[in-house]
Amino acid sequence: MRSSTPNKTALPLTSQQADCASAGREVEHHDQEGRCRMDGLRIEGLRGGRNGSATVTVSLGREVIECRTLNLTKPKDRDAFVDAICDGREGIDRDEVTKKLICLAADLAKPATKKSADNGRGDPEQLLAGMSKFSRAEARAMLEDRNLLKRSVDDVAALGVAGERQLTATIYLVGTSRLLDSPLAAIVKGPTASGKSYLIRKTTSLFPAEAVLMATQQTPQSLFYMPPDSLSHRFIVAGERSRVENDDTAEATRALREILSEGRLSQLIPLKEGNRMETKLIQQDGPIAFIESTTLTNIFEEDANRCVLLHTDEQPKQTQRIVQRLAAGYGGGAATGDEQRIVERHHAAQRMLKQWPIVIPYAPRLGELFGFDRVEVRRAFPQLISMVRASTLLHQYQRQFDSEARLIASADDYQLARYLLAGPMSRLLGGRISEPARRFADRLADRFAVDEKFTSREAAKGESATRRAVTGWLAELCEAGTVEQLEPHKGSRPATWKRTAAELDIADDCPELPALDDVFPDGHFRHSDKGEAHVA
Repeated sequence: MRSSTPNKTALPLTSQQADCASAGREVEHHDQEGRCRMDGLRIEGLRGGRNGSATVTVSLGREVIECRTLNLTKPKDRDAFVDAICDGREGIDRDEVTKKLICLAADLAKPATKKSADNGRGDPEQLLAGMSKFSRAEARAMLEDRNLLKRSVDDVAALGVAGERQLTATIYLVGTSRLLDSPLAAIVKGPTASGKSYLIRKTTSLFPAEAVLMATQQTPQSLFYMPPDSLSHRFIVAGERSRVENDDTAEATRALREILSEGRLSQLIPLKEGNRMETKLIQQDGPIAFIESTTLTNIFEEDANRCVLLHTDEQPKQTQRIVQRLAAGYGGGAATGDEQRIVERHHAAQRMLKQWPIVIPYAPRLGELFGFDRVEVRRAFPQLISMVRASTLLHQYQRQFDSEARLIASADDYQLARYLLAGPMSRLLGGRISEPARRFADRLADRFAVDEKFTSREAAKGESATRRAVTGWLAELCEAGTVEQLEPHKGSRPATWKRTAAELDIADDCPELPALDDVFPDGHFRHSDKGEAHVA
């Protein structure tokens, strides 16, 4: 008997992935032409026009039973096609055919994958197939674990990173966002020796080689001359930012700003062809996810505008964690013995992630609840949406599809995004200072009274951070109005300051980001209000 009419509500991703991906067992596979088989039933699709149409041919054995051009993303067209396939034919499951067509629609919506010879990158599906069944099975189990991100942060800790769990989770999602059409970019700020580079290096080691490009130093033209398609959906790790901020360094990062904003690079350059010069157009497609670190507190504004600004923890408690971790390692007590197993599991998991389209049902509600009094909202809102989508993409084995083959973002995804971005957004939208600068302000108040003069050198005394970091914090406090500069730095003479009576705007949360209760008035969220259960 044929099954009943296919359910048009959201479909669990895990059941569709069982038809479209591999995870330690033999499953069906869609190639670039969208071909799949099911008990003698073969469905093939070829891309049509730009409106999403495709020509789909259905064969049973050697007999072609149906062939037509339709828009697979439209439920009405798809259901009519399922009727034509199943009516009068016993043993064909309508639900299974519907799932096949949804998977086919998603595959045909993706741009055709270029061969690895074109860009020096391996194909993720082929590389995944070459991994051990054990690694694939472990990765699949991790992707289906409701504590997926917490496990990822635990794994980074097992690789030697002490503390910094929230920052680790944020970097991991930035890397995962490379698969989106609008990935995230971030800059990790912190004093010298605060562990920025080490944390980034350990976290990015969980991404496979074809997903990451280590570019610790680059010239202004270097990105243009990469092999074709070598930047597309790549996680670019740029290392430590230059300490010199001038016109030359701004020009060096111009190409980076262009690909972050536009998703591609293009440049006209003159080349010699025989005995004459010809102008050639060089293009490099993105988009890219991006991260770098810096000790600078003031970053070139055009670069900062495109990135989420993150901070390391400079507190003595974090220093204690780092020293204890190092001491345990030297004493032979910190090594877990399965670092390679951790890395292999995450490489397999990242290769299993598919570039499904994503829908956020509550996005209009978020837009209504956002304040519009600051122009920075135009930058903040897309960053928040990208973080929500990155969480949905990472948790795709736990999310559902809608009838148009799109992953549905859950309340958990917003809860996590809000928790991770509360600090950066409070500074961007609320004009608040960074946590390190706020803690420095507290220490400054213990040492100097209101209107009492002091120099930059005196302010740096007793601080564990570098003088450069202290100067940056003073600049933040000056901009916030709690410190006033009386005389600027000149030659060997340090700048002179005084504390004012103004109080800092301190908030544990970020009121500029809509509260969970306002976005989901029915309480449809799972973890604690602060979202720490996702990470801690």
